[in-house]
Amino acid sequence: MERQEIEVFLTLTEELHFARTAERLRLAPASISQTIRKLERRFGAPLFVRTTRHVALTPLGRQLRDDLGPAYAQVQAAIERTTATARGDTGELRLGYMSAAVAPRLLELVCVLRTRSPGVDVTIAETTLADLYGPLRRGEVDLSVLPLPVTEPDLTVGPVLLSEAALLAVAADHPLATHPVITPDDLTGQTFLFAQGLPEYWIDHHRPTPAPIDPVPGFQEMLAYAASGHGVAIVGAQVEALYPRPNLVCVPVAGDPTFDYALVWRTEDLSPLAATFLRHIET
Repeated sequence: MERQEIEVFLTLTEELHFARTAERLRLAPASISQTIRKLERRFGAPLFVRTTRHVALTPLGRQLRDDLGPAYAQVQAAIERTTATARGDTGELRLGYMSAAVAPRLLELVCVLRTRSPGVDVTIAETTLADLYGPLRRGEVDLSVLPLPVTEPDLTVGPVLLSEAALLAVAADHPLATHPVITPDDLTGQTFLFAQGLPEYWIDHHRPTPAPIDPVPGFQEMLAYAASGHGVAIVGAQVEALYPRPNLVCVPVAGDPTFDYALVWRTEDLSPLAATFLRHIET
């Protein structure tokens, strides 16, 4: 049976009236009659008893309705779920983020998405500084909020969600700890701490002046090294509130540099759900 034949038959079993069935399906009444006669010829027996004032199912018609109805409902449900997923109205959206500072903004946007698209499930995972692009490239997340710049041929950068001041983190007893503002000349002879695995262009963007680099395993190690006097680090202003250390001081840098955090996704693989999330941000 073709889909229209199924729809005509099942609708007529509910309405038991040819004109109302035609109106409901937006078809001509003659088309309903032709479809039913065609089915009855195919099965070799009547499906409905018709009089000028009454339409009723025959035993064969009731059997076909009972067998066909649930199966057709499952097919319709599958089509609706697939359509909703393709529109980005349902399914699972996996989000990543790097930096606790951006988490409140991200959660705010997730709440908006859940309100507008209640069929969407959202999972959120934190990304480490030493593995910025790994979760995206491994397909573990659909979108990730990452610190700029991101200049990768396989990744696309979207809207910026947060900007915060970039500060110089130094030990409390470091000579630079008492400076009101750090200038490039102040950094002569200093060694900068950066997490291992960061792209060279990312380091060059955030390093205020050319200087030696000491790679460390990750963000927490970077703070620990700086606090113990084994180098200086460029950090976001969030460090003072979220990662306070009694022996670590954060000093403003001349020129008011910032850390900007933007949504990033795989260029060739933006899912419908991810596109929906981006639309909600824009509106």
